[in-house]
Amino acid sequence: MRKNILSFLLLVALPGAVLANEARILSMSGNVEVRPTREGQWAPASENTEIAEGGAIRTGADGAAIMLMPNKSKVWLKESTSLEVEQRQTLASRLALMFGRIKVRVPHLMRKEKFEVRTPAAVCAVRGTELVLGTTEDGKMDLNVLFGEVKLKFVVPAEKGPSDFYIPQGQGLSLEEKGKPGLHALLDSRTIREGLENWNPGVKPEDRQNGLKQKENDRAQLREYALTAANADNTIKTFLNIVKDSDLEAGRTLTDVHGNLVRVDQRMIRPSADEVMFLNLVKRPVYDSQGAPTAGGFAYNVSGPITDRLDYMQLTLNMNQDLPQRIEEWPAFFKDNTIKPEYATFIRANRLSDNNGIFFVAQGSKYVGGTTDKLVSDGSLVGASGPGDVMISGVITDDTSDPENIITAVEGLNKIAHLGIADNSSVSLGSLKYNDEADLKTYDKTIGGDSGQVLWAQSLNSSYDSNNESDPNYIADRGDKLFQYQAKLYGIGGDTLDINKVWLASENYVIGNGGDIKDVNDLTNSGTDPFTLLKNTAAESVLYVKNYDASGTTPYGQVAASDKFSSDGGYNVDLVFIPDLLVAAVQRILPAITEMNK
Repeated sequence: MRKNILSFLLLVALPGAVLANEARILSMSGNVEVRPTREGQWAPASENTEIAEGGAIRTGADGAAIMLMPNKSKVWLKESTSLEVEQRQTLASRLALMFGRIKVRVPHLMRKEKFEVRTPAAVCAVRGTELVLGTTEDGKMDLNVLFGEVKLKFVVPAEKGPSDFYIPQGQGLSLEEKGKPGLHALLDSRTIREGLENWNPGVKPEDRQNGLKQKENDRAQLREYALTAANADNTIKTFLNIVKDSDLEAGRTLTDVHGNLVRVDQRMIRPSADEVMFLNLVKRPVYDSQGAPTAGGFAYNVSGPITDRLDYMQLTLNMNQDLPQRIEEWPAFFKDNTIKPEYATFIRANRLSDNNGIFFVAQGSKYVGGTTDKLVSDGSLVGASGPGDVMISGVITDDTSDPENIITAVEGLNKIAHLGIADNSSVSLGSLKYNDEADLKTYDKTIGGDSGQVLWAQSLNSSYDSNNESDPNYIADRGDKLFQYQAKLYGIGGDTLDINKVWLASENYVIGNGGDIKDVNDLTNSGTDPFTLLKNTAAESVLYVKNYDASGTTPYGQVAASDKFSSDGGYNVDLVFIPDLLVAAVQRILPAITEMNK
């Protein structure tokens, strides 16, 4: 195990030193031959045959094959096709299609990684793309881009017209003769269907379009989600009234642990000069949870699927000084200045499907100077007492109790994100009120008005952890799967009576893009480079606020199935996190850190 972890750390530290693996034949049918080197002899192929740089594969009149590249790109070869692995390095791959027809599916590549397909007439540079390419030995060719984009450059410049083409998805280019202008046009439905059909070896022609309708529907959903990424700023603004542009952005479409299609959009913005905000927006066209995928999870009390589900995470950091405008200047700024955080808040929320409120869980901390000199999250967060960490949770709705001073649910959540709140237990235990520090005015009404319910609570000395071997409900039969179930007990308003206790329960998973729960070996024994590994990995966290069951004999048994803030079902916050924004931030500031080290 130590060797595996050390190998993984070396891959992270020395990405440029990762050795390139070889391409190999994944499956085949009919007459298929391979050539080990450029000067080698053709010989019959078999599945898992490796094809090194300079090697080639060709199919006969009845042959077909699939070749898998080390970066997980797939290449399907039709009959009477010859393909050479012209270059195979860690960050550069180039295939040469001598004649025939292929389909290529290339995943999102690492930063600075190149993937090219050359024909006798042109070079096609691809990135996160699926395409169909055909050519003859004399240079006649046609290219159809099903998804993604291709930058095409002619080997022999055309007598008239451009030599370079940018071809997005849904478009293609055909060339009748080298040196002649190419015809750039939209793809028709027949061409698209031929590209999307099953190209796997051994499939009968009449079966190649089986399941194509479902596949087209799935692709349509992915295309729709890709378009929503461009509108993510508007969605975020609607949710929390944010008007600043993003400093960093990232996004990914994947499947969650319940099998739901998910679009994750991430942003880092600065609403003010002294504040940094990290946003994680999770959109699902349909959300259907059947409970935890393994034993030890928690009850989800909503029957049937929810449409247009929207979950949200916001991490806000407020500093005691203005930050530089360019994040590349931050490393030196933090090194040379006595900068400290004034406060930090962490909000996870779900806009309810009927748009009649927002269910949320918030936690925060404030800086205390003097001998303490640290961020604290105790009762002083809301102007109360007690050492336990404070949690704020409930359903927040528009407050219309004062028609001249309406506070929407979104505005209220913004106040909580900036700790503009205070204890209001004179109304009821654990109640809160807004505290508008800007004009020193306190609103004498509970957060959320009559229809909302928001409470603050402090942590007590009881918890459940499925990974803790000393816990009575420790999950021993888990293999190496990376998941964890936790629950932490809180007292409403700091109270310790059983009737005023609630549990903050969470299910946490490390998943792949297909929603599968990863195990330790997927990370420590993987031959995949670190950047590709991160792009294929995500985390999912599902939060609940549950009632306390005094009859339970263990902490897990005391987590009631019923939810605190709902009498007609239940609420949760189901977030999917991707490391893409972190990778983008590191790439952005790495040159500055390197320069500082020099």
